[in-house]
Amino acid sequence: MKRVRTWQLCRTGKFGADGATITKKDLEEIVETFAPPRPISIGHDAAKADNFPKFGDVIAINGIYDDPKHPGEKVLVCDVVLHPELEKQFDDKADGNGVYEGWSVTIPRRASDGKRYLHSLAICGATPPKIPELEQLMVKSCFSDNDTVEVYDFCDSVEFQEESSMTEEEKKKMADLEAENKKLKEAQKASEDKKKSDDEKSRQDYADMAARCEALEKGIRDEKVKALTDRFSDKVPAGVMPKIKAVAEVLSAAGECEFSDGSETKKQSALDAFADVLGGIFTVTANKEILDDQFDAGEYSDKAKKGGESEKGNPADIAVRM
Repeated sequence: MKRVRTWQLCRTGKFGADGATITKKDLEEIVETFAPPRPISIGHDAAKADNFPKFGDVIAINGIYDDPKHPGEKVLVCDVVLHPELEKQFDDKADGNGVYEGWSVTIPRRASDGKRYLHSLAICGATPPKIPELEQLMVKSCFSDNDTVEVYDFCDSVEFQEESSMTEEEKKKMADLEAENKKLKEAQKASEDKKKSDDEKSRQDYADMAARCEALEKGIRDEKVKALTDRFSDKVPAGVMPKIKAVAEVLSAAGECEFSDGSETKKQSALDAFADVLGGIFTVTANKEILDDQFDAGEYSDKAKKGGESEKGNPADIAVRM
C-alpha cells in the first residue's frame, strides 16, 4: 500500500523575524520550474549532501489556490509520498509516534534566470516553523484493487529558507555596477569596431601603396627598356628589334648578376649586362667596318720584312696580327 499525502507546501506572505516574503509570482515560478520527483529528506542539512538517503518524494504540484484560513493569501498544494519507515514516525493525528510533525521547503533561485524552484522538502522535528498553520489536506491510501481515501486536517508548520533581501543601499550599488558594466561593454564593443575599421583601412592603405610601388617600378623598368632600344635602334635591323625588346623586358624584372674576372667581383643588373653584351657586339662590328674602309683587301706593306716584300690578306686578319 502506498499513501499519497496532499499538503499545503507554502503560502504567500511575510514570515519570521526577518520578514522573509513569498509572493504569488514566487509560487507561479515554482509551478513553472517544477521537475518531479523532488527528494524528501529529514532536516535541511541532509539535502545538502549526496551521501544521505532520501525518505520520499514530492511527486506532483496540484496548483495554486486561495487560502480560506488566510484571506487574500495564496497557497501552493502538492502531493508527497513518504518512505514507510518515516510513515511510522510521522504524526498525522491518526497514527504515527509524533517524532516528526512538519515539513519545510527549500526554494532557492536558479542562477540561469533568477526563477524560484523546488529544490527539496525537509521533514522537521524540533525546528520551529517559519510559516505557521500549513495543513495536510488529504491522505489517499492506494491498494491494488481499489482506492480508499481518508481526509485529515493537519495544522503544522513549514520552515521557509528565504534568501536574504538586499538593502536599498545594496540595491543601489548593484544598479550602479550593472550600469557601469553596461558602459564598459559598450566601450569595449566600440573599441573593437574601431580597431576592425582601422585594420581594414590599414590593409587598404597597404594595398594602395603596394599598387603605387608596383606602378612606379614598372615605369622605371619601361624607361630602362626604352633607353636600351633607343641606344641600339640604328644598329639593329627593324625585324630583330621586337625580339631584343622582349628579352629586355624579361631581364628588367630579373635580379642582379654577379661577374668575376679573377681578381674582382662585380654585381650588375641583368638588363645592364644585356646592354653591355649588345654594346660589345656592335663595337666589334664597327671596328671591322672601319678596317674594311681603311685598307685595301688586296695589299699591306710590311717594311720590316726582309727584302721589303708586300703581303696580301684580309684587313681584319691583318689587324689581329698587328
